[in-house]
Amino acid sequence: MAVTLLAGLAAEKSQDVKPQDVEPFHARARDAIRMIPYVVEQGRWTGKDQPLPTAAQKLLRPNEWVYRTYEDNQRSEFPAGGRERVASLLIVQCRDSRDMLGHYPPRCYRSHGMEQKAAEPRNWKVGNMYIPGIEYTFEQKRVGQTYRTIVYNFFVVPGSRNAPPLRRDMDAVRAAAEDYQQRHYGAAQFQVVFQGLTSADLPRGERDDIFRTLIEPTIPVIETLSSGGLQ
Repeated sequence: MAVTLLAGLAAEKSQDVKPQDVEPFHARARDAIRMIPYVVEQGRWTGKDQPLPTAAQKLLRPNEWVYRTYEDNQRSEFPAGGRERVASLLIVQCRDSRDMLGHYPPRCYRSHGMEQKAAEPRNWKVGNMYIPGIEYTFEQKRVGQTYRTIVYNFFVVPGSRNAPPLRRDMDAVRAAAEDYQQRHYGAAQFQVVFQGLTSADLPRGERDDIFRTLIEPTIPVIETLSSGGLQ
């Protein structure tokens, strides 16, 4: 009986997910992120890469990331004197979900001197995909002026048999980090950020439209990440 039990344990152990087992998945994720276009909505929006802070790269150890600011080239069509319409797209995908722990808006933006004013659960429909997330509002005073930053944030946490990969908050990342099987599939965080005296003050409906415009080209990335479930 002891021999049979040991053999069973050995067979079960051989089925454990190891980092090298999921490397093809992470390669596909990396390739998908690199394909996100710089020009979207038939040339209306144009993106420019921004540097990801070195400290963030060291802490997150990303498999791949993109940090890109998009500007509306046709802003003159809108009222209020052709106001600026700019938003940033940030995607960070980690090989190990433990590397994502603690790196989300309430911690990261506060560490840059911003005060959190609101955190509202939201659900967005992008194409045929429903995305649960949180809309965060932060404020910071500089030279007597209050600057607002609004962040639309959600996660993709693959590797679970029992939970959907698109998740609203850090709870799913923490659960994946505690699962020795799931953690190797990593986690990805998506943000669309509105900053400054103009873009952050856009009406919510307008911000939602911009969110959908910038997230729609990333759907292949979300689908690739979502496909990384346990077999």
